[in-house]
Amino acid sequence: MVPSRPCSCRPIYAAAAPSQAARRRRQKAASMPLDVLVDIAVRTDPATLVRCAATCMDRVKEYISLHGPLCLQQGDRFVLPLLRDNLIYQSHGWPKPEEELFLVDTSVPDATKLRTASRRGFPLSSRDGLVLARVGLAQELRVCDPATGRSLTLPSEQAFPRTTGVNYVVLVRGDDKGATSIGRHFQVVKAYLEMSQYSGNLQLQTFSSEHGVWVLYTNNYLPNLFGNHLQQSLGKALVTGGTVHWLCQTDTGSYVLKLRVRAAKVMARMLPKGFPHHEQHQKLLATSSAGRDVLVLVAEEDKIAAWSQSKHTGKWQQRPHVVINMTEKISRFLEKAGGSCIPPTNPVQFKLIWFAEKSGTVLIDTCRGFFWLDLQSMEIVRWFLDHRIPYTTHNIPYEMSLTAWVPTFSSTL
Repeated sequence: MVPSRPCSCRPIYAAAAPSQAARRRRQKAASMPLDVLVDIAVRTDPATLVRCAATCMDRVKEYISLHGPLCLQQGDRFVLPLLRDNLIYQSHGWPKPEEELFLVDTSVPDATKLRTASRRGFPLSSRDGLVLARVGLAQELRVCDPATGRSLTLPSEQAFPRTTGVNYVVLVRGDDKGATSIGRHFQVVKAYLEMSQYSGNLQLQTFSSEHGVWVLYTNNYLPNLFGNHLQQSLGKALVTGGTVHWLCQTDTGSYVLKLRVRAAKVMARMLPKGFPHHEQHQKLLATSSAGRDVLVLVAEEDKIAAWSQSKHTGKWQQRPHVVINMTEKISRFLEKAGGSCIPPTNPVQFKLIWFAEKSGTVLIDTCRGFFWLDLQSMEIVRWFLDHRIPYTTHNIPYEMSLTAWVPTFSSTL
């Protein structure tokens, strides 16, 4: 029998123990209380807050309930989950008049649902979780908060010389809470553009929830807006900070109007000669990143051309800085997504529906359904098709502000 020799090797746990203990000490020293982490997160950018809310939701909710509005910095990244829904309005004239407001729920990444939101109400504008709509037989203006179900009816506004072509924009203040019956102060801008003696006149009227009244009607002369008549009136408004942008077109060219709401100052700048001014080209205002440079998107055949301004001079560049081939984008997305929709073999005909300012997505309408284009990645991120929705409908995006969005945050995101 061979005598056993004492083992010269120490147990494995003995060698590992000091390393594990040191690691635990380092982790303990590097850790921070959750309250401090949340306090830091609510002072960063939107994308960082979203990541924090995904891991410590209760603390974020508690912070909002105790401290009120967030102190977020302006981020240069879009937060796609903030695009919660797409509001679609349709009216049936046969066999009897009927209105329906659908909600295309996009809050879950892998499942887009169509829900009936209301039997009445025509949506005019939406921003930061609030929706401005015409409601009822009296066609009252009402601002609604779909997240809470609360609404506020506006007093009657002063009648403009004409009723057709009037553009409405709702703007939400983020520096207060609980100030009105829907929780936050807001403004509604009512605008109408007309040509007079070879120049433009922008008629404005603004409602302030803080004072509860419409400001007096004003007529703003635009000497830099030339033409005999309008070919296309004010398009869909784009809001960056406290500035409202509109795209319009006269018989002499295309213009971008810029309204600084607080200063009540209006400017008009003509787009370059190389810009496609023909009205058959669909155009849509957008931004290159959250709250940054303004772009004009132009649909040309199966492509989107993006025109941008110079950061230094403010002048529009003579050529588009990027061209997106939508046939290639849609084909590549459908091949990866699979499903019942077959990728197109011919050039895709499409319409530019809207641009969502916080999430940075463009809604594209084709015969194969709705497609969401992320302007930052220049890729299709979602597809939806429902035959209950006709092609001739009115669409607006529905995005929630982070203050309203975080308490309703779902773990599925």
